[in-house]
Amino acid sequence: MANGQSIIRQKTKEAIVKIPLSAFRYLSRYPLEKKIIVEISIDDVARVNNAETLDEIINEARLDYALGDYSTHKTSKGLIAALRA
Repeated sequence: MANGQSIIRQKTKEAIVKIPLSAFRYLSRYPLEKKIIVEISIDDVARVNNAETLDEIINEARLDYALGDYSTHKTSKGLIAALRA
């Protein structure tokens, strides 16, 4: 594309995954950034979601990767800027 711009594709479908609070396990926190790090139990996520929902998300991610429809970032600031765009 001209001027270093790239095409951004809009997703027409959204998938929703429920995560029960009991699935979270606290690991650590960063008070200055107001962030915490947690683990999420896959078994608990699977328990409260339809299998087809998780399968759809995984399959779409695999397809996007195979088609090269993804981006990489060297810094967290770059990732955050891309997510906010």
